[in-house]
Amino acid sequence: MLLYPHHFMSTLTKPLNHGWRRVAGMCLLCAAWLAAVLRLSAATATPLPVDTLGTAEVVASAWLRGMRSAAPLQHLDSAAVLQRGITDVGDALKRFAGVNLRDYGGAGGLKTVSVRGLGATHTAVSYDGLCLTDTRQGMVDLQRFSLDRLTGISLSTLDAAPLLCPVRHLAAAVVELSTQRHHYAAGLHGTAALRQGSFGTWNPSLLLATAVGHQGGVSLAGDYFYATNDYPFTIANGVASERARRQNSRMQAFNAEADARFALPHGTWSGKVFVSHDHRRLPGQVTLYNPTNNERLTDNNAFGQLMWRHHRGPWQWYAAAKGGAVQSHYTDVSAQYPGGSLSQCYRQREAYVTAGAALQAAPWLALAYATDYDLATLRSNLPADSLARRHLWLQSLSLRLSHRRLTVTARGVLHLSTDRRNGSHEAEHTVRMLPSLTALLRLVERPWSFTLRAGCKQTLRVPTFTERYYYHLGTANLKPERAGQWSAGLTLQASPSHCWRLLALTADGYLNHVRQRIVSVPYNLFVWRTVNLGRSRTAGIDATLQSTWSLARRHELLLAANYSLQRSTDRTLPGSTTYNRQLPYTPLHSGAASLAWQNPWLSIALHATAASERWSTLEHTATTRLKGYMEWGAAAWRDLQLRRGKLQLRADLINAGNCRYEVVRRYPMPGRCYKVALSYTW
Repeated sequence: MLLYPHHFMSTLTKPLNHGWRRVAGMCLLCAAWLAAVLRLSAATATPLPVDTLGTAEVVASAWLRGMRSAAPLQHLDSAAVLQRGITDVGDALKRFAGVNLRDYGGAGGLKTVSVRGLGATHTAVSYDGLCLTDTRQGMVDLQRFSLDRLTGISLSTLDAAPLLCPVRHLAAAVVELSTQRHHYAAGLHGTAALRQGSFGTWNPSLLLATAVGHQGGVSLAGDYFYATNDYPFTIANGVASERARRQNSRMQAFNAEADARFALPHGTWSGKVFVSHDHRRLPGQVTLYNPTNNERLTDNNAFGQLMWRHHRGPWQWYAAAKGGAVQSHYTDVSAQYPGGSLSQCYRQREAYVTAGAALQAAPWLALAYATDYDLATLRSNLPADSLARRHLWLQSLSLRLSHRRLTVTARGVLHLSTDRRNGSHEAEHTVRMLPSLTALLRLVERPWSFTLRAGCKQTLRVPTFTERYYYHLGTANLKPERAGQWSAGLTLQASPSHCWRLLALTADGYLNHVRQRIVSVPYNLFVWRTVNLGRSRTAGIDATLQSTWSLARRHELLLAANYSLQRSTDRTLPGSTTYNRQLPYTPLHSGAASLAWQNPWLSIALHATAASERWSTLEHTATTRLKGYMEWGAAAWRDLQLRRGKLQLRADLINAGNCRYEVVRRYPMPGRCYKVALSYTW
């Protein structure tokens, strides 16, 4: 749950040498496995190319690579977003297996993502190759990013696809958002779009790009979003019910970014500057007979980043730097506060650098080393956390062994961090070695592909500044959460016939353990405390299906579906009333499906998302139960080729069945609504 202030009422882990022994043991196991395969095969080894760094190169063929990846990798490009009737980033993430999206409702409602029951703070969000951070709350609101600027959305779990990547990309799960464009045409070209929807939604956007010389280009993009979000909802009141409209929910946001990319003799460099301003009214939880709410939140966000890549012979290098600032101002006008109002200001700063190198040492052996350093500070007008500072140093050493049908990747990540609060002479230190191991075995490659994959990994989640220092909530001596991941799966890809062009199936089973789970518990009616309390376990299955049929010339039928079985339970205290119960807001069953008919006249897509019942707390009672739901909709679009460009018309019907449900308790979701869009590309 993304926490704003109004929602609140020895860090040294296992010894370092113990982690090194685990990594060494994994490497020996890999070597033994590889030797056995080498003895069984008389064929010569084929070289394994070292994966290039960066989101742009990865997402170009991310879907096909995901089918052949040792770790689960799911990808949506711009065409898939259109064909599946996806309307925003949150909707796109619902189409990934294993994802649990927290949605607070409305066109501008907060949206955070949890993968495989590990929690949103274990999921990193990458934007054009470098991760975004929120040290205060530990998670990123994905609603701030517009689909107009994105060319690809990927979700990797357990391990990163490239061997050489920033160490932050080796989190438990990574959502990668890509906007980089590879081909810049001469002259000024771009896209202008306008979206309009129910409940006062307006969203114009503009993208301009041009080539610079023969080796590069620059682009400038911006969009404005406005919505009143006054959608109707129903609130239960015993045997009766009350109809009302969402109040104090208006929001407006402006985003702008500039990109540059240039080719070098043996590499590239790219840069980005991003700024955003977001002002929203917070409607708060729905309460009977008390619709009044006077909360406001203003966010200002800016960052700039540079990345350089180089390759020569068997070597590859990269270096990148990023600096950013976030300012948040929260106000609440109420008679309960001295002076009649509450005002809280937060200013977060970040400086981040990363660099690495990879070597193709032999046709069957590739090595990579990367290091990250991050300095994050947080200032506020609260007495408890007027200044907090975190130094984070990450290092990774990666080894990839490959021979014919087998690929094994072993990694070791060294985590070093120090937290210090203003006025305190004591610093909180965390040191941890985190190993991982993944393997891919290609059983059949032609005429159809069948592969097996497996992996295990340890990750660490350091407490956020809010959890450690927030007034009346934080606890400075919190220990990091430790997560262990185990996964195994299979993929099948085939082209059964001339008409049945594609059949792609994936299935993965996994088991995750979280120890020293960080939770907030009430100390009294007004003061809460954050503590390390207990364990959780998640066992589940993720499955995806994609299929394409060619009905006739320029007529295609596209099917995509995903399903997740996720049993996430509390394992803290055997015999307690909450032991082995499903964790809050985690459905046991969830899934999504879409069917599109693409044709030269009017393309149509039908789509649906569904989730089983959930509970808002570990106390599974009638008052904490959230009923299951199934929401379906439709989309229609057509491209018109004009003399000097292309015009696209699109219409979406969302929640066509007018399903009334909540993803987060007391935050009702909108009912039936529409969106229409007009875009011109030249």
